[in-house]
Order: sequence, then structure tokens, then C-alpha cells
Amino acid sequence: MIQEKTISYYHQKASEVLQYINNNIGSDLNIRYLAERFHISFYHFHRIMRAFLDEPLGEYINRVRLETAVSLLKYSSEPLSVIAGNIGYADLSSFSKAFSKEFGISPIECRNDQSLVLNTHIDYRMNSERKIIVQLKPKIITLPDKKVCYIHVIGKYGSDEVQKAWDELEEFSKRNKLSGWRPGFFAIYYDDPDIVDPALCSSDVCIATKKDLKEEGRIKFKTIKGEKCMVFRYKGPYEQLWDIYEYIYKDWIIKTDHTLRDLPTFEKYLNFLPQTKPENLLTEIYIPIE
Repeated sequence: MIQEKTISYYHQKASEVLQYINNNIGSDLNIRYLAERFHISFYHFHRIMRAFLDEPLGEYINRVRLETAVSLLKYSSEPLSVIAGNIGYADLSSFSKAFSKEFGISPIECRNDQSLVLNTHIDYRMNSERKIIVQLKPKIITLPDKKVCYIHVIGKYGSDEVQKAWDELEEFSKRNKLSGWRPGFFAIYYDDPDIVDPALCSSDVCIATKKDLKEEGRIKFKTIKGEKCMVFRYKGPYEQLWDIYEYIYKDWIIKTDHTLRDLPTFEKYLNFLPQTKPENLLTEIYIPIE
């Protein structure tokens, strides 16, 4: 019963978001604004919407704008520049470029040839397919406060820049004997690369420590506040973690009776060693909840 109520709640929230988008297609549909307006955690909003739409929300918004443009081109006499503004484009050039990319013809060609039938459909759809990637069952734990040394990185997740930060942090850790025999390697992810330019995504790579040392260069210290979390343990290559997140949000998050906190997810790497084969890598995914 709890799961049914929760699913209905998320369906209702998603329907409200999409109805608002369709009714305000010319507005600035900022993701953060939408999350705040409909009282959904910004850190989880995009993944929840994607779980229902089977496409990133930004792509959905762009598609609906262009499909709306087709109707306006065919059934109104408004100038192209006015249509562009009415559906949320800053100028005619960006509208024309996006339209041509989507449909393979220019807006003026669409208007002039009334016989054209473009593949458009502005009704949104909820995802009805559940593709099981792996079987993951979460546990609920309350983490204690944890002191870490860390480097804040701006760059694509998994990029060379992130790896350099790990190498620098690990060298610092070994030199100062921070980790002992059971090192704790963590990464906190602040951005979703579906809505933020991957090159601008920010993260913290962290190693747990109990020592008090002076900060050195870009290596800083902080305490990760203890939180109640839903924890998923995954075994396999890091390259498949994005698929794992897709599975988690489709098959667990939208069903849970727990409220997601407005905090970023983070990962703990249990056997983060060069000699570990990719298929044997163990990762714990932590999602803060109320």
C-alpha cells in the first residue's frame, strides 16, 4: 500500500511538472525553478523525471517546443521571429537551427509546404517499460560524521582531471599515513551531466582520515555530516554506474516510502585498487533520505 501511494505521488508530481511545461512552453523552464516549484529535491529531480519520460527533461522540453512550432507555422500567420519567442527561443537563428536539426527542413519550408507531415506528437508519455539491468536491494543506514581530506574537481566525471585528483590525493594520503589498512575512498557528485555541461560538472574526491593536518595546495579537509541513507552495493565496472543509477531511480526511488533529502548522492569505493579487475570492483551508492 505504501509503495502504491508513493508511486501515485510521484506520478502525480511528474504529471504536474509536464502539464506546467506544456502550458508555459515559452517561459524560462529552468530545472532548478521547476524542482523548487513542485517541491522535489533538485539533486534528484532530473533523474526522477527521466525515469518516467525515458529521455532527459531538457530534450523533452526542446522537442515539445519544436512540435508546438510546427502547429504555429502551419496554422498561424505570425512571423517566424514571433513564433520563436513564443516557444522560448532567444532569437530566430537559434530557433531555425534547432528546427532544421530536429526535422531536416527549415521553418520557412515547413510553412510554405502545407502537404508536409512531420513526425510530431506533443503529448507526453510516462515510461511503462521496466528494463532490469541488475538486481540491487538497498539497505537503510545512518552514517556517522566522517572527516575526509578532499580535492574539489570541475570536469567530466571519470575524466583524466578527476583521475589526477585521485592520484594526488592518494599520494598525500600515503605520505601522511592517513588511511591505515582500511582506506575509505569517497566521491560526492554535485551535478547531473544531463543538465550541466559535463566539462563543468563538479565533484569532491575524498579519502577518510582521523588525523589533523594542515591543508596543502588544493587538498582540503572537511567533515561529511552523518545522514540517513539508502545504500545500494554494486559489483562491476565503473563505466556502468550510469546505467545502475537509471535502474535505481526507475525501480527503487519512485517506489520508496522515504523522502529524498535535498543533498547530493555520493559513492564509496570498497576495493579501489589498481590490481582489482573491473568486473570485481565494489561500489556503494549512498542516497540521503529523511
